[in-house]
Amino acid sequence: MELGPVQRRPLFCAAALLLSCFHTDARATEAPRSTIGPACRVDLRSVVKAEPVPTLGTRGTPWVPVITLHFLDNERFVATLVTPASPSPGVAARSSPDAASPFRLSGVVIEASTGKVLATPEWPSNVRAAGVVAANDRGFVTQIGSHLTLFSNSLVPLKRITLPPPVSSGPAYNNEWYPSAASWSGKRVLFLAGSAWTTRSWLWLDAANLEVLDSWQDAATGAIAVSDNQVVMDPSSRHFGDPPPSLMAEPPGGPWKAIPVTVGVSRPHFVGPEVLCFDRDIPDTLPPRYDAFRMTVEGTSAFGAPFREGDAGLCRGILSRTRGRVVVLQTQFKGFHPVLDIGGHSVLKGFLVFDAPFTTPSYTLRVRGSKLRNVSAALSPDGRHVAVLGYPQPVLEVFELPPIQ
Repeated sequence: MELGPVQRRPLFCAAALLLSCFHTDARATEAPRSTIGPACRVDLRSVVKAEPVPTLGTRGTPWVPVITLHFLDNERFVATLVTPASPSPGVAARSSPDAASPFRLSGVVIEASTGKVLATPEWPSNVRAAGVVAANDRGFVTQIGSHLTLFSNSLVPLKRITLPPPVSSGPAYNNEWYPSAASWSGKRVLFLAGSAWTTRSWLWLDAANLEVLDSWQDAATGAIAVSDNQVVMDPSSRHFGDPPPSLMAEPPGGPWKAIPVTVGVSRPHFVGPEVLCFDRDIPDTLPPRYDAFRMTVEGTSAFGAPFREGDAGLCRGILSRTRGRVVVLQTQFKGFHPVLDIGGHSVLKGFLVFDAPFTTPSYTLRVRGSKLRNVSAALSPDGRHVAVLGYPQPVLEVFELPPIQ
């Protein structure tokens, strides 16, 4: 299921043939376990003094609000959410956002070590889906409709562009650009427009210089991951009992090539220039279990970061921009009841921390005292702080990790 524009920033973990292979089930290589609690907690609603505006589904029903989270540097990160303008100026316009726009893109800049709110910038928005699409060493890029702005890390606007209209014959609500994935470095962003399983518009953006590098038409079927120079897609077209399909890779706008995969995978994502992370779905369990594996674009390795002691949920991997640390978030489903058809929710259980050369976990950390559900996260460039965001309550918790070994 695809969420709306500016939503996923997507985050994953794994290892390459060019790196040493290992399996973290091996008790001999396990890092000592310890516990970690949040150093600070911030409720974004208490800062912006408003509830986030939900996006709208195809029939106008309220849906998931867009909330983004990115580190600006080692000490600061920014969270954004769309809030109603106060007082509301009226009906949304299709022109460039201005003071008369009905919404505001509200930013909250937070000091990672203390949780102190450093700044609360605000920008007019004429759409419900807006936020930060990428952050890198030069600055960060916001998207409000088709309008992109590059800001310095000190919040000074450096450049603005308007994306060209997508070529799409689908419904109007699908004929808008949304960021499908950003590279681990934050220097490249892939935008899509159009309906799934059809020919769609693709756009390749240089987020560091705010330039459109390429655009083309192609089908998009499954989950997509990007590095600074490659796009990988899960075909997601198989029947029960079929062998795992090959992942597909291409240079942006170029021909696809198959990447052989020997296990059923889902949600591929890059955690380095050529290193992919993906989940191995284990469908025979309720709730489903997932293992995280890593690979290069040439093939898979035996590396895994599986759950232990009956834990169940999703592995999510995030990489520091210095490439010195990978952190895998471990979550667990709660409230799941298949007989009553209750899907439940995920809660944060812990972190697996891998330092270069990523051959064994440097730290295995169990989380205590967290109140977050359905989490996403961002890792500071130096790998010392993890900011974790919960939903539906937009509450942030910041964890200070041990030093890189």
